[in-house]
This record gives sequence, C-alpha cells and structure tokens, in this order.
Amino acid sequence: MKAKKWIALLLAAVCACTVLAACGNKTEPTGSTEPTGAEDTLKFKTIGEALALDEGGSYMSATYEKAYVYAFENDGVYWRLAAELTPEQYTALSELDILSDDYEEKEKELLSSLAVTKCENLNEKKLTDDEMAALVGKTGKELLDGGWMTGSGYNLDTMEFFMEYPPFAYTVTFEKQEQLENTDDFDEEAAISGLKVVSVAFDGLGDSCTDMPEYYDDWSDDTDEAGVD
Repeated sequence: MKAKKWIALLLAAVCACTVLAACGNKTEPTGSTEPTGAEDTLKFKTIGEALALDEGGSYMSATYEKAYVYAFENDGVYWRLAAELTPEQYTALSELDILSDDYEEKEKELLSSLAVTKCENLNEKKLTDDEMAALVGKTGKELLDGGWMTGSGYNLDTMEFFMEYPPFAYTVTFEKQEQLENTDDFDEEAAISGLKVVSVAFDGLGDSCTDMPEYYDDWSDDTDEAGVD
C-alpha cells in the first residue's frame, strides 16, 4: 500500500510541474500575423470605381510624381482618394496632350486601373452649421491665425471673401467697409484682419482638397539621393 501511495504522490507532482510549466510559457496575444483585411475597408478599390460615379458633381484632382489624388462629392459625401504611381504611369499621365480631343478618354483609361491606397471621408473635416455660426463676430485675424486662407477671390461690394478652411471652401462675409478699394496690390489678409465676420456659408471643395504633404518632396528626395544639387 505504501508503494502505491508513493507512486500516486509522484504522479501528482509530475502533473503539477507540467501545469506550472504550461502557465510559465503562456504569453499575451500580440496580434494576428495574418492579414488584417484593412484594405477591405476601403470604400473604393480603384480610381475607376470613383470615376464611374460621374454625376456631374464637384471634383478636384492632382498628379504628384508618385501619386494621383482625386477628391470628389458623391451623394452628399466628400471623398479624397490617393493612388500610388509607378514612374511609367507618372510619365504617361504627364505626356498626355490636354488639348487633344481624346484627352479625357486617354486620361480615364490610364487612371481607371490605379489601386486606391488611401481613402478619406472628408465630411469629418467639414464645418457644421453650429461651427460656422460660432465664427460670427470673430475678426479676420482670428480666422487667419486659426488656419483659414485667402486667395480665392473677393467681392468688395458685398464684402464677401472666398476663403478656405482646408479642405473646403467657404464664403465669409465681413462687416461693410466703404473705404476698401480693389487695386492691383490689394492685400486680402490686411483688409480683413481687423474686420468682424457677419456670416459664413459652405461652398464645397477647395483648391487645398488635393494637398497631400506626404507627396510634396518626392522629386527633391529622388534628386538628393542621386547627388543632384
């Protein structure tokens, strides 16, 4: 009986050591090594899918050395897509003759198959009615200091200045100033700096909607690597 008891105790000890070893080797999850499927969350897989929605709405585009950017509105939603370009694709787009009759057809042919690498819903950056109303009474300087930009035009008769709060364009009406004159060297920022905002209205996509700083230095980076001053 004693021999059997010692064997039982020995087996129990072995099992306990096995359990402890297993616990000691346990690690916290560090994330799956399988593809996350993040690319499946893109609303548009190719630029062609966006171009096919052509509803006569507003859109803007820009071609960088290593990327094509397309911003547009569809069913009340403003999107910005980016597709990376190979050197051959960039050259092909750059060499298109904008004055040729088949320019749009050839451009669409080159763009349609481009895979979207970045897809942004710009509505998240659009000011709400309450946010626009909150700007009434602020000075032009306060707007400029807060990231607003002039340069899109103005109407001194109505005191409307067409400004941008990237990536969108707005019509900002300032208090009436009879002494302002439209001259060749008219300085919009100086003119509105001390004036108060009367109203702000949303216009749509601004010129800044295709600005993607991550692609600005493509050319300079390449030439620096090549040793070109």
